[in-house]
Amino acid sequence: MACNLLFAILMLTCSEVLCKINRNKNSHECFTELKCGENANGLSIVVQGFPGPRGSPGVTGLSGPMGPRGLMGPTGRDGFTERPTSFCAELQYFDLTKITDNVLRPWILSDSFNVPTVSNDFSENTGIFTIPKNGFYQFFATISISRTKASFDIRKNDNRMCTIWTESVIRSHNETTASGWSNAFIDCLLYCQVNDRISVVISYYLNENFDSKTLAYLYSTFSGYLLFNI
Repeated sequence: MACNLLFAILMLTCSEVLCKINRNKNSHECFTELKCGENANGLSIVVQGFPGPRGSPGVTGLSGPMGPRGLMGPTGRDGFTERPTSFCAELQYFDLTKITDNVLRPWILSDSFNVPTVSNDFSENTGIFTIPKNGFYQFFATISISRTKASFDIRKNDNRMCTIWTESVIRSHNETTASGWSNAFIDCLLYCQVNDRISVVISYYLNENFDSKTLAYLYSTFSGYLLFNI
């Protein structure tokens, strides 16, 4: 009888202690735990001390699976590419009597083939392309004629770089027996420096008292562009 009463008192006491410790389990207080054996006489009291030091970290686990692909970002802005220096001119008309220095002109710069600033480098009135940058340029000339013979040069400054020859007449015994029209094409690759002048020059033109002329507009063109600057 006395043993059962003592057991009940200890149970009440231990319940209060355990509840107190459970509410403050992060504190460094001790608590008392009541253990019972297989019979009522085998009672023991265990007192828990302060927590020990933190143990060393465990081994790193395996990497987890790859997560889902993220959302696509916004589209970037358009890139910018500088357009190389170039020009494309069509012969407007041709009148040999008005050409004193033999430079073929005047020309037309069509908006369909040229950038708005092309007139800074090529003059329609003088027919001269002034080099804006050092580098290698390629130039083209297409000449169409009717009832005549003619020779044209692509010149850099006053130097002849390449020549084109074309004729549209048939001569026999120093007389013209037939005539028609023809065209010729030439291109050349030149290294040029700033302020060099490029033009198409008439080096020879035959006029035998008949209507000799160079065909204008798209029949005769002069063009060029910068391959790469140095």
